Amino acid sequence: MTESTEVALDRYRQLAAGGDCARSGHYRDLVTSYYDLVTDLYLEGWGASHHFAPLKPGDSHVEALAARQKFLADRAGLRPGMKVLDVGSGVGGPALNIAGISGAHVTGLDLTPVRVEHARRRARDLGLQERTTFVDGDAMHMPFADASFDVVYAFEAICHAADKDRTHAEIARVLTPGGLSIGYEWLADDGLTTEEIHRLIEPVCRYYALPHLTTPGGLAGQLRRAGFTDVVVGDAEATGDLTSTWDYLDTLADLGEQLDDSPVRQFMVQGARALTRAAREGAFLIEFWEARRPGTPGA
Repeated sequence: MTESTEVALDRYRQLAAGGDCARSGHYRDLVTSYYDLVTDLYLEGWGASHHFAPLKPGDSHVEALAARQKFLADRAGLRPGMKVLDVGSGVGGPALNIAGISGAHVTGLDLTPVRVEHARRRARDLGLQERTTFVDGDAMHMPFADASFDVVYAFEAICHAADKDRTHAEIARVLTPGGLSIGYEWLADDGLTTEEIHRLIEPVCRYYALPHLTTPGGLAGQLRRAGFTDVVVGDAEATGDLTSTWDYLDTLADLGEQLDDSPVRQFMVQGARALTRAAREGAFLIEFWEARRPGTPGA
């Protein structure tokens, strides 16, 4: 018998409330139970691309997300014939858009079976089955051979990994020599006090199924320990000003409060408030990164 939404939400809250170590120890259950609860409402309120992007005057939310994806595809030099991996591909929005605009073949890897199936249906609906593949799997134990991809990217997804060092090491393993790791990541600011972490970062982790958040300095260290060179963490042009995005998220939260009092919707409203509060106080960041696996392409 399928458990009720209220029971599922209560079980998720118990998993999320345990702190960093407990969330890391149960990361698969944490992440899959979270997305089982929220995916339909994500699709309703955010569309098929579940990440953030700066909202410029005159641009719609959908246009802003598409522009973010095109920027990454252009920065990575994606083109026909390349093999690309999307880590944490969700319901397939970015992977399908990037495959469509670049001509590269994009494989999406996601921990949550419900989102993988949704991505496969979207690929069929859009006629992109030949240029995309969606795989159910763990970014810390990737089901791919060494040197399988020319580029690996992620849109705000590695934050869900319990062991981020291992995830970046896996990315390095599946990249070809000279291959590029690139993307955007949720981070906590370097140098936060224990009080700031407890007040601002811990609620974000609980509401968004995050075992823990690393920092910009932590991410740079993870990339270097994985063997990457030419490491960049933080790029003002690539990251952009997300102030208008936090305003948009608050507007959606206001709307969510008015629509109904369903437990999951109100849970998501509370999560949005926690996220924008942490962002506006400078504790929560979204930063761009890129790094290259050493070696000569084709060697």
